[in-house]
Amino acid sequence: MNRDLSKGSVVKSMLLFAIPMILGDLLQQCYNIADTLIVGQFLGEKALAAVGSSFTLMTFITSIILGLCMGSGALFSIRFGQRDENGLKEDICASFLFITAVTILLNIIAYISLSGLRTFLRVPDEVWGDMKEYLFVIFMGIPAVFLYNYFASYLRAIGNSVIHLHFWQCHQYSILFLTFGLSLA
Repeated sequence: MNRDLSKGSVVKSMLLFAIPMILGDLLQQCYNIADTLIVGQFLGEKALAAVGSSFTLMTFITSIILGLCMGSGALFSIRFGQRDENGLKEDICASFLFITAVTILLNIIAYISLSGLRTFLRVPDEVWGDMKEYLFVIFMGIPAVFLYNYFASYLRAIGNSVIHLHFWQCHQYSILFLTFGLSLA
């Protein structure tokens, strides 16, 4: 459902546009809390320390990707507002290729420099093994983070803030279901 934000009441349009994004942020926070509780409860203190030690690096990489996706969304919304389909297509292709290259490059650099990052982040020896395994899984998932945020930015740019919320809900429920199922096994 694309919403033309240039017509009607500004306050109503902005609220209807913002509410799904606020709900998505709340779901993300619930996921982070559940993740911390599950890791701490079922995998122990060292695993929780590994997740916590990985947070800075993970946030750094995802923040770069999120910033690039959000910046692309600004370009998309300008082109969409101008009704410039050719310009929009060019921006979509160029930004997609650029952010894909940055995502791959960030993953390669982070993986290659992982030992140096261990010293920089001051990770204790007893946590390093779990942290390295966790980061490997995170690095494998970074392309999915890029794809989700890229297309969510595109959808928001054309006035649709609802579809990616439904996708996010399904994603979160499936992860919680799998995590809970594995913890019972």
